[in-house]
Amino acid sequence: MFHIGVLAPRLHSAAEMLRRIDEVSASHPDGHQQPELSLVWQPLAGGADAWQRNDPDTVRTQLALGATRLREAGAHFFVCPDDTAYAPLDEPGADLALPGLHAASVVAAEAQRHGYARVGVLGTRWTLEWRRYADELEPMGIAAVPLALTDQTTLHSIVFDELVHGRTSLRSRDVVLELIDGLRLHRCQAVVLGCSELGALVTPAVSPLPLLDTTRLLADAATAVAVGDAPLPHWRGGPGEPAPGTTSPDVRTATR
Repeated sequence: MFHIGVLAPRLHSAAEMLRRIDEVSASHPDGHQQPELSLVWQPLAGGADAWQRNDPDTVRTQLALGATRLREAGAHFFVCPDDTAYAPLDEPGADLALPGLHAASVVAAEAQRHGYARVGVLGTRWTLEWRRYADELEPMGIAAVPLALTDQTTLHSIVFDELVHGRTSLRSRDVVLELIDGLRLHRCQAVVLGCSELGALVTPAVSPLPLLDTTRLLADAATAVAVGDAPLPHWRGGPGEPAPGTTSPDVRTATR
């Protein structure tokens, strides 16, 4: 059994991830031995200003500190429930203290499993300006379809003016459903909810397209790793991953 580290810039998204990990691990055949988990709330003090200054290095430094604290708590790997955080983590820099699951890799594997050929991507402006989803999906023959720039601005405002403050409205839900329906008209077969708060606004029951909810998918992937149903990740930040089969030094000695 491996120890999960949750690196959480926002507590709302962390709460949903913890709930999902608890649900999935409890339903596992070995659910009587649920994985150990540590949480570091790394709220990115000044992070919004760093984003506005186009200074992802500052944000990455703060997130890296959280990864170090998780390692000190005994975690074998980390998962981050905030999609936007993966953009600075993808920036070049020193290796993170722990290997982590990457949102784009997890989503791409799920899209491939379902046989999707074309998926839309929703998220903050920073997530949508970042090409990691396309970089993961396109080698699998899956097209990643972004929103138009005006729609990106609209969605970014909904996320930061309402959702991150715990507010939802029928108007905002209808706007997001229209965006998803527009992606459906562009022949998308599913849509990535690349922001944890969007899952509270749009549910599978009302969505015009199947949802690839990154928070749920990352929680499921973290549980699979923790119970030994999937291998430990190798990614430690930066734009790429080591070649398959390589293992970081602290992972070699990890025991279940």
